[in-house]
Amino acid sequence: MSYEKVKTIKIKDNKVYINCASNNVRPLSYTTEEYPYFSKILKEKGLRAVEIELLKSYEGGTLQEGINKFSKSLLVLRYVYAEEYKKFNWREDNSAHGTKEHKNFMDLRESKKFEDLLNKCLNYKIPKEKFIITKNHNEEKVYAKVCLSCIKWSRFKDKISKFDFEKQAEDNIYNDYKGIWKVEVLK
Repeated sequence: MSYEKVKTIKIKDNKVYINCASNNVRPLSYTTEEYPYFSKILKEKGLRAVEIELLKSYEGGTLQEGINKFSKSLLVLRYVYAEEYKKFNWREDNSAHGTKEHKNFMDLRESKKFEDLLNKCLNYKIPKEKFIITKNHNEEKVYAKVCLSCIKWSRFKDKISKFDFEKQAEDNIYNDYKGIWKVEVLK
């Protein structure tokens, strides 16, 4: 599935600009362009409506990456409101495409209840407290740097992975090492 790898999203002069590159084109070529679809929503429905639509694009996977309000709100959706999100999560829908159950599910994803949940995520203040992954190595504590395909370990905290939520950090521990690697509050 192709998606846009986002660097930045800017909303200015009644327009929405996204600096991104298509994930399936090499070499990656980032460009900043106005997105008329989002600009139209901004003009017709306002800032909050376009923010909800951008978050929906992150949640649906068409926009990914970047450290911004929407990627952070997606983490809130997954880790703070996980139970409430289950009934809207497209990854949980096991009904066949085209069935009545699938249509009902898609209608639910377009409902005011889903927009209200996304709005709560956009308004959520992420705590300052950060979480890290540690392990003991030769009687010394080492810290994890999570990469796409591996975890690197360091004795120094300056270039380690920091997580906003404890469960987020736990999700980055390989099954074979649960109970051996630990999640701690960064001090």
